[in-house]
Amino acid sequence: MTDQAKSGARILVIDDDPDIHEICRLILEPQGYAVAVAVSGEAGRAAMAAKPADLVVLDVMMEEADAGFQTAQWLAAHHPTVPVIMLSSIADAASSLFDTSTLKVAELINKPITPQDLLKKVQLLLAARA
Repeated sequence: MTDQAKSGARILVIDDDPDIHEICRLILEPQGYAVAVAVSGEAGRAAMAAKPADLVVLDVMMEEADAGFQTAQWLAAHHPTVPVIMLSSIADAASSLFDTSTLKVAELINKPITPQDLLKKVQLLLAARA
């Protein structure tokens, strides 16, 4: 277990899919991470304002097609040191659908992501932030 996990690093999962919430909990909580969830970009921003997370896992398409991008921009402005992993079923096409040139995220990854890859990315990003 990493030092960051031992300290109970808080991961916020912002996604409208309850299956993604459950998968993230099943992968991250046994490693010592505290996982919080939000079902929309708006709820995620409120959660971060109330109690900032150490890392955010963010979906691209939620209540609006670009809700994830809007939330990523808000996170970059209000919590610039918090790494963001964006998950999307359209990650490969995202740059042609949206302007991602100013997107400040640590990773933009296609769904599905393997449990091992998610855990590895979380560990590396939290270690780099520490």
